[in-house]
Amino acid sequence: MASVGNITLGGTGKTTTTRRLARDLLAQGVTPGIVLRGHGREAGPARLVVSDGGEALVSALESGDEAAMLARTVSGAPIAVGTRRERVIEALAGHGAQVALLDDGFQYFRMRRLVDLVLVDATFDLASARVFPRGFLREPLSHLRRATHLLVTHADLAPNAQVERTVTTLERHAPQAPVMLARHAPGGIYRLDRPEAVEPAGMLAGRRVAVMCAVGNPASFEGLLLGMGAHVVARAIFPDHHQYQPGDWRAVQEAARGKGVEFVLVTEKDAVKLPTLPAGLPPVAAVAVELDVTHNAEAWQAMIGLIQDAARQEPPAPPH
Repeated sequence: MASVGNITLGGTGKTTTTRRLARDLLAQGVTPGIVLRGHGREAGPARLVVSDGGEALVSALESGDEAAMLARTVSGAPIAVGTRRERVIEALAGHGAQVALLDDGFQYFRMRRLVDLVLVDATFDLASARVFPRGFLREPLSHLRRATHLLVTHADLAPNAQVERTVTTLERHAPQAPVMLARHAPGGIYRLDRPEAVEPAGMLAGRRVAVMCAVGNPASFEGLLLGMGAHVVARAIFPDHHQYQPGDWRAVQEAARGKGVEFVLVTEKDAVKLPTLPAGLPPVAAVAVELDVTHNAEAWQAMIGLIQDAARQEPPAPPH
């Protein structure tokens, strides 16, 4: 089993990383089963199969936004949600999963794992971080000794000096784990009213846009758009995992009024749960992103090989 987690509060890009892991394993002929807790989903069964590897079997309200997004964008990987992850893995094994990928599992102590990949957002000042509630750490940095691999995400959005301080801090607390750097690279833009027509990321250059999102780190999404050349002139920011209601469009309309907004841009996680688009709003489009490992990519490939070898030896089982 492999876990993708973090040691900080807020978004670090776990779901995008889990998707990259799943796609890389599928490309090697290994079927991963993706396990999520199901943040923000409606009350329902203790475990729920969201996808059998084909189309989504339930709505985003039933599964949670992250699971719905993965079900839409990772063909071939069964996906399920539940608070008891070991029970969820049992369900996925019945759908052909050869290895379990645990999204947000670093603090799930009930299960052993072969790979414990921990993500750190480069835009956070890790060197001076403190444990919640005084800071944004979920647990002390010394606990990184449990990690097998470390990934610094959004490395392109932070000053080089800060990235270097982050890497030094990680190497001091987790000398056993290789450190990789990554960025979220735009893969294309698609309007929600015609998602099949994906346009190149460069089409946003020089465009005046409004941001609408409910993610853990909205600044990273805006930074992505700025890097694509967009002019962000309005914002409607909601809490992470927010369940959108039709009335939420008013916040977007108010923010965009009189600013010449050409597009309202959302993340893929938002796109799966937005209510019906109202009349009179600029086109609403989602930005597809891909994880791009920019430093120490050989460590990433070695990690994939480690998971691949283990998956082919035996099916996933809840280890105790």
